[in-house]
Amino acid sequence: MRAVACAGRLRLVGRAAAAAFDALVPAACVGCRRGVAPDGPPLCGLCRSRLPRLASPRCPRCAQPLGNIAAAAGELVPCGTCEEWPDVLVAADAPFVFEGLAARTVHALKYDRWRALAPWMAARMAPGAAAIASRIGEGAPWLVPVPLTPARQRERGFNQATELARVLADLGVGPLGPFLDRRPGGGRQAGVRGALRQANVQGRFRLRAGLPGERGSAMIVDDVLTTGATAIACAETLAEAGFRSVATVSFARTLRPLDGDESPTGARRP
Repeated sequence: MRAVACAGRLRLVGRAAAAAFDALVPAACVGCRRGVAPDGPPLCGLCRSRLPRLASPRCPRCAQPLGNIAAAAGELVPCGTCEEWPDVLVAADAPFVFEGLAARTVHALKYDRWRALAPWMAARMAPGAAAIASRIGEGAPWLVPVPLTPARQRERGFNQATELARVLADLGVGPLGPFLDRRPGGGRQAGVRGALRQANVQGRFRLRAGLPGERGSAMIVDDVLTTGATAIACAETLAEAGFRSVATVSFARTLRPLDGDESPTGARRP
C-alpha cells in the first residue's frame, strides 16, 4: 500500500512539474515550432493555412469527399465506405484530413500532452458539430467522449476526447454526456487497420450508471475517425440504452483515394 501511495504522489509531482514547465517555456507553433503568442492560436498563420481541409462535396453520411463519384452522378450520393454502418449511426463530420499538420496537431494533444490545444481544436470542430445537431434534430445531442481504458487514462493523465467534448459543450453544441466506460483489453488502435481495429473495440464499451431519462440523440466525440470501428461500437452501445440517433464528430479523419489520380484531400497528384 505504501508503494502505491508513493507512486501516486510521484505522478502528481510529475504532472505539477510538467505544468510549471509549460508555463515557463515560450509558446511555440505546433507545426513549425516558431514562437506564437501565449494567448493566441497554437499554430502560426502560415501553418494554419497549410492544414489539410476535407474537400467538398462530401458523402452526406460519413463526410468522405466524393470527388469524381459526385461529378459522375451529378448529385450527392453515399460514398459506399459507410454502407455497413449501423442504422443508428447517421452522420459524421471532421474539418481536416488526418495527415500532415492535422496529424501532428492530434499527436501533440494526445501523446505530447499539449492540453492547451483542445480548445482551439474543438472550436474548429464546432461548426460541423452544430450543423449535424440541427440536421438530426431531437434537440441538442448529448456529447459522448470516447473513453479510454483506466490504465490508458492513468498513463496519459487525461482523455483527449473528453477535453474536446467539454469545449464543445461550453460552445453550446450540447450537454456533456460521459455515458460510456471502456473495458480493459484490446490492442492499440494507432497504426491498426481494417478488421483488427474492429476486433479491438468489439464489446469493449459499456454504459455507465445514471443515464438521463431523455435519450433522443447523441454525438460521439473523438480526435480522429479512422475506419469508423470505434464510432460503430460506441453507437451500438448507446443504441442499447435507447438513443435513437447517433452522430460522430472529430478533429480529423483518414480517407481513401477515390481514384488513381486524386488524393484524399481532393488535390490532384503530381
